[in-house]
Amino acid sequence: MKRIVTFLLAMTPFLMGLTGAEARQSPRIPRIGILILKSGPSETVRGLQHGLRELGYREGKNILLLNRSAKGDRQALRPRAIELVSKKVDLIFTTGSGATQAAKAATKEIPIVFRHPLHPVELGLVKSMTRPGGNLTGVAGLSVQIAEKRLGILREILPRVRRVLIFYDSNNPISRGHFAFAEEAAMKLGLKVAEHPVKSAEELKITVTGVQKREGDALYYVSDSLVGSQAKFIFKVARRKKLPTMFDRAAWAAKGSLAAYGPNYYLMGRQAASLVDKILKGAMPQNLPVEQANKFDLAINLRTASIIGVTIPLEVVKRADKVIR
Repeated sequence: MKRIVTFLLAMTPFLMGLTGAEARQSPRIPRIGILILKSGPSETVRGLQHGLRELGYREGKNILLLNRSAKGDRQALRPRAIELVSKKVDLIFTTGSGATQAAKAATKEIPIVFRHPLHPVELGLVKSMTRPGGNLTGVAGLSVQIAEKRLGILREILPRVRRVLIFYDSNNPISRGHFAFAEEAAMKLGLKVAEHPVKSAEELKITVTGVQKREGDALYYVSDSLVGSQAKFIFKVARRKKLPTMFDRAAWAAKGSLAAYGPNYYLMGRQAASLVDKILKGAMPQNLPVEQANKFDLAINLRTASIIGVTIPLEVVKRADKVIR
């Protein structure tokens, strides 16, 4: 009996400490769901992670990131969004229109912060840029609205350009809207437009392959997931046909486009980190204005230029943010 009493007395400080620890509940670590369409590295997510680190967040210590990718399948975005909601995340971060729309459809309570290349008001994601309303806010690239500037840069690169060939998914109303913007911008600049609506990747390949290039032609990309998914094929055919290409973000130039101009997705991710931080500290997304991308990059691929026999003016090369040699 004496031994039992001695043991219990010796253990008393430990037992009291354990009881006290259990009574003090550890603060819950915020859980951020990340919903993206494509698998693989994402400039935007990398920017978000770096931005959060700069704000004092450390993954696994005071924040948890739950990544969910649809692996290129737009139909898989909705179930991935629902899965994040079921995980009771504190916030969902999305990239692109498909992921943002899927998250919006999955929850009206959980805050959503998006990185969007287009205008979120025109897509019906928010009520206005200054007062988003609902549970969404984010950073917008407004890349469609800068179509005129992108086409103007194309004309600087190719002073003799007369016609732009535009391919887009005719099944996608968003893509049809992108084409309308580009067509209007081209008309303002006195450029003709060759419209090529397609309904499948196979039809796109056939159409691109069958294009008869004329003097002064260039292929102009409007944001479209179907066409974007076949970019590698398009660049290959364009090189063979000596057809210049202009895409909407710097990464496309690195993959083979002659040139690209658009918002810097990495920096947009860092901008979004600030909005995430504000919401985690109690701000309501409907009261946080949608921010505009503050940096646009021009990229030039001199290797592609050499292959298709184009000489890019030196002044354009000098002001490019990225040059692929």
